[in-house]
Amino acid sequence: MRGPRHARIPRLAGVAATLLAFAGVLASAGCGTTREATGVESTVAVAEEIDRSELTSCGRLPAVEGFRCGSLEVPKFLADPERGSFEIGFAVRRRDEGDSPAEGTIVAVEGGPGYASTGTANAFVKLFGSLLVDRDLVLIDMRGTGRSEPIDCPDVQSGLAPEWIALAECARRLGDDREAYNTGAAAEDIDAVRRALGLDRITLYGDSYGTFLAQSYAFRHPETLEALVLDGAYPVLGESPWYPSLITSGNENLGVACRRAWGCPPGAGDRLDRLVELMRREGMRVGSLIDVIADAAYGAPASYLRIDRAGRQLLAGNPRPWRQLTLTETVAARDRRQYDRSVELAVGCNDYPMIWDRYAEEPERRAQLELAIREYDVSAFAPFTPREVAIGSEVGYLECLAWPRPTELREPAVPSGAEPTEAPVLVVNGELDDLTTPEEGAMVAELFPSSELYVGRDVGHVDALYQPAGLSAQAIRGFLGDIYAEAGDG
Repeated sequence: MRGPRHARIPRLAGVAATLLAFAGVLASAGCGTTREATGVESTVAVAEEIDRSELTSCGRLPAVEGFRCGSLEVPKFLADPERGSFEIGFAVRRRDEGDSPAEGTIVAVEGGPGYASTGTANAFVKLFGSLLVDRDLVLIDMRGTGRSEPIDCPDVQSGLAPEWIALAECARRLGDDREAYNTGAAAEDIDAVRRALGLDRITLYGDSYGTFLAQSYAFRHPETLEALVLDGAYPVLGESPWYPSLITSGNENLGVACRRAWGCPPGAGDRLDRLVELMRREGMRVGSLIDVIADAAYGAPASYLRIDRAGRQLLAGNPRPWRQLTLTETVAARDRRQYDRSVELAVGCNDYPMIWDRYAEEPERRAQLELAIREYDVSAFAPFTPREVAIGSEVGYLECLAWPRPTELREPAVPSGAEPTEAPVLVVNGELDDLTTPEEGAMVAELFPSSELYVGRDVGHVDALYQPAGLSAQAIRGFLGDIYAEAGDG
C-alpha cells in the first residue's frame, strides 16, 4: 500500500499474521533466456519443476496452518544474470478438497512495497473463502521482503535518521544491488515461481502496491493469466508525478464523510479553508494537515470525521485535540521480515514517477523541483498550494532526491511495446480512499481491454482485506466465481 505515497504505519493486527521466524527450503534452479508465447522475453529460466512433496513446513511465516514453503533462486538483474542471485520465498496452500484435481491456482502478492505476502496469509485465506475449495493458493514474497532476503538498512528500518539521509546511506550499503529492487524484476520472479510450480494460467491478485506489481506482470506475461484482480489500484502507466487525485480526493472526502455522519455540522469544506488560513497565520506547518488527510484512507470514514472534529476545536481556540491528532512519533518497524521499509523506499525511488528527472544529478533535481512548484497551477490543490504539497508534506518523494541515478541495469515496470493481458480484470477502489483513488482506478481500468471497475461505497484503502465479509470482498469473490463457472461450462 502507499500511505501517504508510502506506508507510514504497520498493517492492522487483524490483517497481517504475526511473524516470528524464518524457515525455507531451497529449490534447484538455473539461469538462462527463454521466450514465452507472449513475445516478452524472460531472463529467468527454471531448470526443473519443483517437486511439491519437497516443500517444507513454513515455521511461523505464514503463521496460519495449511501452507508448505519453498524458495527459488533468481538472478538479481535480468540484464546481467552473472551479477548474483536472490532467493525468492513462497508458500503454497493446497485446495480444501485435496483429493480432487486442482481447478486452478490463485497467486497473491502484497503491497507496500515492503510487506511480506506470506505475512498476510490469514487475510488472503479469508478473502478468497470458498474459492479455495478446489483451487490452490500461492503467496510470493517480493524480493527484499519476508522469506525473500529482506534488505538490512538499520537506519531506515529504525527511523533513526531523516529518510533523506538514511536512504542515501542505504543506497551506499547496497551498492549496485540498489537497482535490483524494482517492479519489473519482481514481476519476472512471479513468473519464475509460476513455472517452477508447473502452473499454466493463474489468477493473480494484488493489493495496493501489489496492483502496480500485478499490472507489470500482466504486461510482461499476458497469456499466463486466467484473471487479474487489482485491489486498491493505481496505474503502472500514465500517472502524474504530482499524484493530484490524492490531494483533491482527500479534501472532497472530508465533506462526503461529514455530510453522511449524524452530528457533523455542515460546511466541512469551508472549515477546511479556514483551518488552513489559521495555520498559515499562526505559523503552523500546513503539511501536517495534508499528511493526516492522506492517512485518513485507513479507517475511513471515521478517520475523516476525527480530522474535522480536531479542526473545529482548533478553530475554537483549543489546540489540544489537533496536537494529539498530528503528533508525529517515529516508531521503528522492528521486524523487517514482516515489513521492510528499505524495500518500500528503494522501489519507490527506482520505479515511481518523480517531479524531477531521475537521470539528473541531485543539484539539478532540486532546481527542477523548485521550477515545477513555481510553474504548477497554484489553485490545483486548493486550499493547499503546490509548495505545501511538494515540500511541506510527506506525500512527495523528497527522500529520493539523493537516490543515485539509474544505470543500464534499470528494469522498467512495463517494457517498451508490451501489450496488456486480454484476460478479465477487476479493478477495486474505495470511494473514500485518497491513497489509491477511484480516479486512479479508472485510469487502471483503461489500460486493459477486458476490465471492470468496482468502487466500494463509504470505504477506504483495501477494504476487502480488512473486511472479508464486506461488499468489496464479495465483489471480488463474485467476479472470480463467475469466471470460474464460465470456464467450467466451457
